[in-house]
Amino acid sequence: MLYRRNLLLEQERFCPMCSSQAEETVLHLFFACNFARRCWSILNIDWPNGNSIEDLILQYMRTTALPSFLEICTIAMWELWKIRNRKVFDNEYASVRRWIHRFKDEAFLQSIRFKESTRITFVSWLNSL
Repeated sequence: MLYRRNLLLEQERFCPMCSSQAEETVLHLFFACNFARRCWSILNIDWPNGNSIEDLILQYMRTTALPSFLEICTIAMWELWKIRNRKVFDNEYASVRRWIHRFKDEAFLQSIRFKESTRITFVSWLNSL
């Protein structure tokens, strides 16, 4: 959107997380970017093709048995967004190792609000990563 409003230079419209020279869109950043795909693969999530975030999540929800899947998606995308911003604004090196560490920390904190039975399963899943 910033590019369309002429607030970005031509070279700033491309994804800062991968070397594909793909335009940085929401779908690219969170699902198609090579960096994002490596992060999702650690969670054993391989996204199908889709035209919107809603389509992707609904398609995957039909086939997954992951505990608290929507929470996992939300936290994963939030951590992808934060690591992207650290790279763009603070020139911080983006690593998958750093992303998974931050994902696990945030997911554990969020799990405190789960029902105890759900939390046990969720934390067990987190520890298996």
